[in-house]
Amino acid sequence: MGDCPEIQTGAGEIDRLRGRLTAEERVHLNAIWEYFRDQNQWIPSRLLHQRFGGAALQAALARLSENLVREEREEGENRCRLTFLGVLLTDQGKESERLLIRYLEYVRDRYQADSRVEWVGSAEVEAALALTPEQSRHLRQLIRLSHWWGGGSAFGGREWTVGVPIDVDDLLGENDLQRYVRQHVLTHFPAEARPASLGLGGEEASGGPFGFVQDSGLRQRLAADWHEAQDVCHVLGWKSCVVLCGGILDALLADALRRTGSAEARGARTLAARAERAFAQGVLAPGSVRVGSALAAFRTLTHPERAPRKGIQLTRGEAESALEAVRACLRQLGAPGC
Repeated sequence: MGDCPEIQTGAGEIDRLRGRLTAEERVHLNAIWEYFRDQNQWIPSRLLHQRFGGAALQAALARLSENLVREEREEGENRCRLTFLGVLLTDQGKESERLLIRYLEYVRDRYQADSRVEWVGSAEVEAALALTPEQSRHLRQLIRLSHWWGGGSAFGGREWTVGVPIDVDDLLGENDLQRYVRQHVLTHFPAEARPASLGLGGEEASGGPFGFVQDSGLRQRLAADWHEAQDVCHVLGWKSCVVLCGGILDALLADALRRTGSAEARGARTLAARAERAFAQGVLAPGSVRVGSALAAFRTLTHPERAPRKGIQLTRGEAESALEAVRACLRQLGAPGC
């Protein structure tokens, strides 16, 4: 896919991305997906290392951006996981896309017939869509990974129950669900500023776009929080997204300013102040990272007893602005080669 893939938001972009994959990249994505599909957990990095060889595997996966494949530490070991966009680019991606669209059509029609419906279960979905047990299991995994589920969901082994998607009202007026699904996926998995640099087989994950952070513990926490911030934005968790992004930015700027060794830099206490100091010190280009009102008040939002400043609205726009602020910071602090 080249050294720095640019992912657009057109509905046909998924097909273009599939066509750009090399045979080697396709093999690796398939291996990660098939392990998850069969084992219901992401593949340990050491198994990929053993199967494909460390150097060749790392070179191949480093060409795929962080919005396709990530390495994270889970249950005491490094595991390689695909984003939902990555899943759609595997050999089973077209089948997965069709299956998810059929499910969303079913949910849309059920909700249109009865707006009081809150959950759907595997038994009714299997009957309505004529699914085999294997297809039902496949669908359960897709729903979970795609975040098209609401509260009260239970992803059991054989049977599952999921809440209708939080944005189910958006489905009602949508006739082209393939376009809707693709736009949604590409919007929520935008291209990261730098390719993933996966330390496969090593003692700890690289931290993906945070690989430039020297403190390994901080690097891992930032990577986990960044993943979660994007996840909660999927399910309309605007406040959680803003708070997580605020913490990430605060830590990144504090770390970067600390490395300048400036006493003046150490005096910055608030997120807005740290951003201004970063501009002044040349750490960031002036005005390149926008700290909105909600993001600036992220600490206040974490304490119920503290009333946030008047006029702060926790909206989709504020959450997406917070995500973009982190991306803008990473583009500069990570010094990408793109």
